[in-house]
Amino acid sequence: MKKTAVILIGFMPNPRIYKRIALEKELFDLHLICWDRGKSMLALSSEAPGCETHCIAIPAGDDPVKRAIPYAKFNARVMKLLKELNPDIIHVQGLDMLKLACRFKKRSAKKVSVIYEVADLHRLLVDKQTNLLRRMAQSYLRREDIRLTKQIDKLIITSELYYDTYFSAFVPAEKKLFIPNMPDLSAFADFVRPPCQRPLTVGYIGAVRYKKQMKNLIEAAEKCDLPLLIAGYESEPVEIQPLCEEYAKGEWVGRFDFQSQAAGLYARCDIMYSVYNADMANVRVALPNKLYEAVYCQTPLIVAKGTYLEKLVNEWGIGVGVDHREPDELIRVLRRMNDDPAYYETFVDNCRAHRAEIGMEQYNRRLREFLLSL
Repeated sequence: MKKTAVILIGFMPNPRIYKRIALEKELFDLHLICWDRGKSMLALSSEAPGCETHCIAIPAGDDPVKRAIPYAKFNARVMKLLKELNPDIIHVQGLDMLKLACRFKKRSAKKVSVIYEVADLHRLLVDKQTNLLRRMAQSYLRREDIRLTKQIDKLIITSELYYDTYFSAFVPAEKKLFIPNMPDLSAFADFVRPPCQRPLTVGYIGAVRYKKQMKNLIEAAEKCDLPLLIAGYESEPVEIQPLCEEYAKGEWVGRFDFQSQAAGLYARCDIMYSVYNADMANVRVALPNKLYEAVYCQTPLIVAKGTYLEKLVNEWGIGVGVDHREPDELIRVLRRMNDDPAYYETFVDNCRAHRAEIGMEQYNRRLREFLLSL
């Protein structure tokens, strides 16, 4: 008889969560519990049939204080569901979801294994706080992280530096499992890199959040007179879409379905922009999915200096780091890539050389082995 497992997330499932579902539904009687807060760019997908989904729709904004009452309602619904499902395994993302899992584990009459996945270190946990209230909140959250992670069976991280810079102080090394946010290659099954033509097209594919860096991109593309493609949902307030659409060579795609559209969007881009605000500690240690997607699609990357991402990009020779604050360096890099084919093709060749390393097989095998050991 199969064990019962629950994936518990405080958001609508994204492509990474669907990858976990695809693996775990083969091993367990799997249920997904997710929170539809009413403003998500994502919708439930049919990518993972065989997983029973419990989508709890309770509107909530981003303000932690205003989210307290909706969270309490979500909490009550989740605890009732967990009692009904009586899972053997709970796989969570987010400290707030970990708290619910640990509460259920404490109340359960049977052994419950908890897997804690960290896809992004919250800035309130790792950034230096100057405001008194935020320092108090940081202190509380860190104490909660330490208390709750004592009860987990496995910590999944998408960047090895998450462990080195934060979790190593209180989570034993044998509990960590590194699973990079590599793409589901089925989404790129039909991908063919088209012949390169000048002028090069610079692209951004993903959630549009770091507005200053996105404005730098648009300004640089205009000054270099390069075609620009931006595809992704823009968080409020909407600023980037009108700026992109005002640029004569700019194209705004907006939200898109990753599984059916990602390969086509990458095929239209010659350079992938992945520059975020490197003043933030979580940005400096993260490894975004664009790293792996761009390498697989043989698309050179432009990233922020002073980040772990830049370190890997330089080691692999697949792109260039620029100052995230100003567009001047970005302009120089874009011009050189466009004007110097040999310089540009070196990055393409290096992407091609590392392409075989992009794939989830070895990481899924490790996760599968651990899950079967429970």
